[in-house]
Amino acid sequence: FRNRFRGPMDASCPTASAAGADAPHAELPEMSGSYEMYISSGLYDRRYPHPNRRTLRKALGFLPEGGRFLDFGAGTGRYTLPLLRAAGASGVAYDICPAACRALAAGLDGFVSAGRLAIRNGDLEGLAADNARAFDLALLSFGVLAHIAWRSERLRTMRTVRAMLKPDGAMVLGLPNARRRFRAEQRAAAPLIRAGELEAGDILYTRGQGGEEIPMFYHLYTPQEARADLAEAGFRVESMEPESLIAEEAAVASPLLGRLDDFACAAVPAACGYGFLISSRPDGERVS
Repeated sequence: FRNRFRGPMDASCPTASAAGADAPHAELPEMSGSYEMYISSGLYDRRYPHPNRRTLRKALGFLPEGGRFLDFGAGTGRYTLPLLRAAGASGVAYDICPAACRALAAGLDGFVSAGRLAIRNGDLEGLAADNARAFDLALLSFGVLAHIAWRSERLRTMRTVRAMLKPDGAMVLGLPNARRRFRAEQRAAAPLIRAGELEAGDILYTRGQGGEEIPMFYHLYTPQEARADLAEAGFRVESMEPESLIAEEAAVASPLLGRLDDFACAAVPAACGYGFLISSRPDGERVS
């Protein structure tokens, strides 16, 4: 099964599932292909035309003047561009989807020409080798990590990102809340989870309509699981808060709704969020 993000987490048949190495596995979508359709169709940009106010503000808070960032799963650049506009910032936009990289190259060519942005596609091991302890900020926005199948692969991804952060760097991470998302899909996935074909929290769903349906994989989180996985990957959680209270699509489509949602999020715990917005630091006491 090929996930949206390959490199060191690529696995043709993962052996670290909850049911053991010999358990059957559900047929998972090839997320690189799914996102190729999602972005090429224009549906992705129509759904998410702007960055989430809270996510962007949190990320910018960890990016010093002249700092370097990694936008991991950058898509078409809704966070990459405002991060580049921060004073003197430079960075890497990484995505395994060719359509995303083409859009980044077309829209941000001036930053590429100026040497302030590199666009990388697919080879995460190579990216990590070239950028050991290089970044002040790693951003894995709205559900990027959750598109990676199998817990062992998500942990490996976070450890790889951790190796690219400076010792005092930060990772800003958005994760979908199992209490607020995909109730019907969770019920549909339950038999596959009981059979060991999916792990607890996994779902399969689609985007688009009719003949344009795009198959997708997602892993939904609880706050407790998010904290446990981050600790296992060698991160120390500094804060966990709602990413939004309304659907991300609504929060980023309307400036007014975005401001109201931002205000409301400040008054409720992370468990109420449509997704979790987590900031964390490399834990110097943990060895990956």
